[in-house]
Amino acid sequence: MSNKMKALGAMLIAAACGSAFGQEQSPAYVGLDVGTQFSHNSSLVRAYAGYNVGNTTLFGLPQTHAVELMLFTLGTESRVVGGGGYYGYFGGNPVRASGVGVNWATALKLDDKWSLTTRLGGNFAWASTTYRYSDEKDTYARGGVTAGVGMAYKLNPHVSLTVDVSYMPIQINRYEKNTKPTLGTGLRYNF
Repeated sequence: MSNKMKALGAMLIAAACGSAFGQEQSPAYVGLDVGTQFSHNSSLVRAYAGYNVGNTTLFGLPQTHAVELMLFTLGTESRVVGGGGYYGYFGGNPVRASGVGVNWATALKLDDKWSLTTRLGGNFAWASTTYRYSDEKDTYARGGVTAGVGMAYKLNPHVSLTVDVSYMPIQINRYEKNTKPTLGTGLRYNF
């Protein structure tokens, strides 16, 4: 995990323990999610900063709309390679992808504590594959979409616990795309 993401995580944890900020909230927020993909040896770390741009109602419930800037890193592996004879089974090659994205995010307030959240946007990722049995490294860059739905639970007026399922298909090399959904959890801090 990069030092910037560690610093953001430390700030969110400190805020969750109780902060001396005023009662008036600004429209800005930051968050950090950590997740894993279903049926795959993958991990996703995502940091984001957002700004609320307006409010509407949906089904009679208040809904907040925001624009988010997102940074992320994904650790996964390429397709599993099987072999017989002397070498036997030896798995896929490690892949590390990093990227940026811009999302349209919404939060539908269900009650004083719970909100239904959504995220839709685009991202650009740089993927690097390290080959296990050679000194070669392959890099690949490609744009993609980001979509997600989840829940947020307000721990205090500024801090929320978030859980969501995200779909971020990332092209990891010329032939493979990582398309598994990611289940993530994290903290969000509203200034």
